[in-house]
Amino acid sequence: MLLSFDCAVSALADCIIRERCSAPGSDSVESRVSVTQFLMRLHASMPDYLRLPMRCLTLAFDAWPLLITGKPFHRLSHERRCRQIEAWRHSRFGKFRDLIKFYDSLVIFGWYSALYPLTPDAPGRSAVMSPARQGRLSVHE
Repeated sequence: MLLSFDCAVSALADCIIRERCSAPGSDSVESRVSVTQFLMRLHASMPDYLRLPMRCLTLAFDAWPLLITGKPFHRLSHERRCRQIEAWRHSRFGKFRDLIKFYDSLVIFGWYSALYPLTPDAPGRSAVMSPARQGRLSVHE
């Protein structure tokens, strides 16, 4: 298949991780896969009115270099991918910039969540919630 939403998301995540998240000793294939899976789960859980436009815009992003290189984004070298992301990041079209902001923020969030997962026994967190708090949880806490 020439264009692929899954491959485009994976390539975007990989490039953003390399560009913005990699630190010595923190590069793991498992973390990269978990970020891609995180993005795919988020997309699948979007309401219909957002899911289709996000899919279409991501596929347009994947198709963008076809006229110049004959290859979709996900088949480009890392350097060419980074140049395309940077071009869209600074595009005069707001939707292009918004797409990259969307992926930037979620990839960074997913990457650090995979590297440093919160556990109930983490410092500063209680494994058991106090009975007083159990009945008071709200969306705003």
